[in-house]
Amino acid sequence: MMNQQYIAYFILIVGIFSTVFPIHVVTLKCKAGFENIAKWCFSIHLESKSLSKSREICEKTGGNMVLLDEHMKLNLLRKYIQEKRLIHKLYVKNKEALLKSYQELQDLLTHHKKYCKSYKKNKLKKPTEEFYVPNAKLPVFFDENERARLTTPPGYFIANSSIPSAGYGAWTMTGVKKYTVLGEYEGEEHKKEGNQPYSWVIYEDKERKKKHYIDASSPAKSNWLRYVNCARNVREENVFSFGCDGLVFYMTTKDVEPNTELLTWYGENDGRFLGITRLHPASEMNLKSASHIRLSYMPKDSLKDYLKYHQNWFSNKYDKKSNKTYHGIIDIYEDGTWTMQREGNYTYYTGEQGLLVPFVCEHEPLEKE
Repeated sequence: MMNQQYIAYFILIVGIFSTVFPIHVVTLKCKAGFENIAKWCFSIHLESKSLSKSREICEKTGGNMVLLDEHMKLNLLRKYIQEKRLIHKLYVKNKEALLKSYQELQDLLTHHKKYCKSYKKNKLKKPTEEFYVPNAKLPVFFDENERARLTTPPGYFIANSSIPSAGYGAWTMTGVKKYTVLGEYEGEEHKKEGNQPYSWVIYEDKERKKKHYIDASSPAKSNWLRYVNCARNVREENVFSFGCDGLVFYMTTKDVEPNTELLTWYGENDGRFLGITRLHPASEMNLKSASHIRLSYMPKDSLKDYLKYHQNWFSNKYDKKSNKTYHGIIDIYEDGTWTMQREGNYTYYTGEQGLLVPFVCEHEPLEKE
């Protein structure tokens, strides 16, 4: 009986308190196109866009790219995507072309290893006459400074490069078959790096501690391959450079048409020197069967446990208000598991737009009584 009286008194007091001091239950509302999830407003865009275009669309709709500043936010967003059965719609655009270019890269590695094995076994630079291009025979008397140009084989010529400010380039006069070994890249051997655009580094041990450089900066001590310039993208690239037995060889990556400039990738060091990055997205993530979505710019030091670190990132975004640096992030779903990957500079293979994937925007919720 006493308990019932206490309950009655409690209800009466609460009623009086509510009348004198009204309780406001605050709910959250979101802008058009956004959905409220817990204390956040999200907008999931299934159309695949570039990093810059994703940010632009988010801003036009009254939001920003999702900032992953809380683990709870990330977990709820992932759960929401799964519950709405959006996983199968999160695909990388043009993934077939990217997978094809990656397979071609793997095929090149197979062919160069095959050639290198043959070279080491026989100490011959030409497994077959048909697919090896030797230097042109030098005349008895010649100007030393013309040596490199004079080694140009029949069917090739040296002329102005198609790349602005690149100087001379090496060109085909006739068609060249795929996987043709164009010869050995000749130059002076140094223990210290020479002229960067003309210098290849050769590692002499698996630990990559011992090394030497082959420097072709001097036309008097090199051959015609010094004129093969750096490709700016995979469409231009038609020559593959590889090390073998302490030497460097050049091999064509495709059938090359007549009157085409020969262009190769100069490697990470020289690529950075020239402002070019050659990073394939398929080397970092499973494009074939996994699902991908761009979630955010991320604070540099947050969620470290989720990240894999790589050398090449997209340009960072600097937020003056928070004084933090943000990066593009790709969230990947595969076999029931989510993982995160920083978005690299894949423009060598994707084109200037970069990787095209679905993305998520957010905005601060609006209070609604």
